[in-house]
Amino acid sequence: MLKEQIFEKMNGFLTEGVPVSKEAAEIADEFSAEKECGHLYDEVYEAKRRVCMRLGKEEDRDIEDMLSGMEKITRVISMKMYECGRKGSFSEQH
Repeated sequence: MLKEQIFEKMNGFLTEGVPVSKEAAEIADEFSAEKECGHLYDEVYEAKRRVCMRLGKEEDRDIEDMLSGMEKITRVISMKMYECGRKGSFSEQH
């Protein structure tokens, strides 16, 4: 499905050599080192690391659950935004 490929590509989840549609191939990885999301991800990772250090743990399940939940929310919202854009819903309502 195109929207899934676009999401995967923008989030840096697709690996080299995985076949994608022409549309998805033209999408940039927004989590690459020079992109804003890449920098924001680094900040989140460092904050997670600091909290784990304060807790005296390598990993913390609650922190992982929070981050995983936020990733799932981002996916749901992204898919809905794609559908709105594809249907032209936003321009019709405003």
